[in-house]
Amino acid sequence: MTRRKLAVTLLGCAAFGLIGCGEIDQKAKVEKVYAGKKDTRAAEDPRFGGDRKKWEATLAERSKGQNEYLRTEIK
Repeated sequence: MTRRKLAVTLLGCAAFGLIGCGEIDQKAKVEKVYAGKKDTRAAEDPRFGGDRKKWEATLAERSKGQNEYLRTEIK
């Protein structure tokens, strides 16, 4: 009787172990279309006119105001 219980237990464990190996389809049921506005690159803003160098210079100038070492007058 103990061999039978052991066999049933092992078969049950094997069955539960194999159930966890199943893969569920994770694809979206419906393809959604983005309904928002089209994004543009930062350098393509009208202020910069597509000039990436001008945009980078503006960023560098703005970052100087955020640097605590440059803002303080300790020397």
